[in-house]
Amino acid sequence: MAKNSQPLIDELRAVIENSRNGRLSPAEEQKGAALFRDLVIAGGKPLSSALEFLGDLPWFIPVNGAMEAWPQLTPAKRRSFFAALKPLASEASRRMRLSIARGLHKLDPASALKLIVAALQSSRTEAGLDPKDRQIFYSVLIGKNKPWLLQLDLKPLKPAEAELVALTAIECAIGANPPAAAAVIQWAKPFQPLQTIPESLQQELAKMLKKWSSRWQKQLAQENLPPALGEILQAKFVKSGAELADSTSPEAARPPTGQEPVQHSQEPNRHPPHHQRTGPQATAQSENRHERSHRQRSEKSPLQAQKTRPELADLLKQIQGQFDELRGELQTARNQLRQAHLPVKQGDARGIETSKEVAKLREENARLAETVNSLRETLSDLASANFDQAVSRRADSEAPVTDPVQQFRSLLTLRIREQIVNFHILNPENNVDGLPLLLDNILHTLQESGIDLENIETPPPQARRKY
Repeated sequence: MAKNSQPLIDELRAVIENSRNGRLSPAEEQKGAALFRDLVIAGGKPLSSALEFLGDLPWFIPVNGAMEAWPQLTPAKRRSFFAALKPLASEASRRMRLSIARGLHKLDPASALKLIVAALQSSRTEAGLDPKDRQIFYSVLIGKNKPWLLQLDLKPLKPAEAELVALTAIECAIGANPPAAAAVIQWAKPFQPLQTIPESLQQELAKMLKKWSSRWQKQLAQENLPPALGEILQAKFVKSGAELADSTSPEAARPPTGQEPVQHSQEPNRHPPHHQRTGPQATAQSENRHERSHRQRSEKSPLQAQKTRPELADLLKQIQGQFDELRGELQTARNQLRQAHLPVKQGDARGIETSKEVAKLREENARLAETVNSLRETLSDLASANFDQAVSRRADSEAPVTDPVQQFRSLLTLRIREQIVNFHILNPENNVDGLPLLLDNILHTLQESGIDLENIETPPPQARRKY
């Protein structure tokens, strides 16, 4: 071991002891990253000694140290660094390899892909990944909301290597929420078609699809699915359509005779009196409410949402209250439908008039259901916007951004970067015909962020000199 490496190792041990006693200060974190950087640059036995501490160091110290050392490493030392990481088999070491690859992607995407492939080749078996390795891959490269690995471009890899990464992504996305899982499956599809995945993985995907809502099932149904998964989605759509038809039929809408008076008598106590309104009045008010909420949602920009973040909780409460109110109106309409249907079955002379009322109530029921779905989408959009703001402000880090100007810049950068990533996903061959669409999306994003691009005056033509 080199003479000047032992003091570095001793200081790194001291940093480890301090991390066990409590959270490290920013100065200690920078010191630990600098020590790890120097040991990586030294190579040889100092590097091996530094890698022995991977299980004890906080994850950000090796990642930051490797990123700082990478520009100073020669190609031979970079290969030696990867070779030294390969035999490490502990759970912490496997997680650290993926974390280092994620950090290196900003500096050297090709090397980051090589490290990811090497990590998967050493941990994957014929039966797939171990549950712990699945969790590691999911935590580091996918995440809870927007999958990080969508930034990876697998085209430079060999077909077998790209298929390995794509198959692992599909396998580990099973535990993600529907938006993230659907995005990962679409990203991996060009390199790993769903029709060729193992049968055991198809069964896991089938269990996952059964738990999804119809919105995400329809989105995935557009993909080229294996027969087993396609049959499950088709059966689910047929079943949901049959249930919807039964729920709107008069026989399904009529409750048992003995239970109707009890439900009707309890209804006024459950909802305020202003909910008991006739069909046309409720229809007009629900339409106005839907138009008003849609207009407010379209006029609100992310910059305004950023300025009124303290009022976000109140806005969510208002939306929840409006949702409860609409649900009460929906229940009232259903009760009126049940009452209006009884005279028809009993042979009342006003059957024709009652059937018209039933048709109006059904229309009102459909409009209310549509408004409820719109409010649910609004809640989802607000949650997504709040998540984007938290990411742009580095709310989960130790140094969050507090300057309003810097916060706006970070949020705008995040949104434009997202548009560029989506453009590359939709245009993998980089056709120039798609550039106008990218420019239009970027301009639309700037306008949504409060940047006025509509009142730009055309400069006057330059005066020509007469000679």
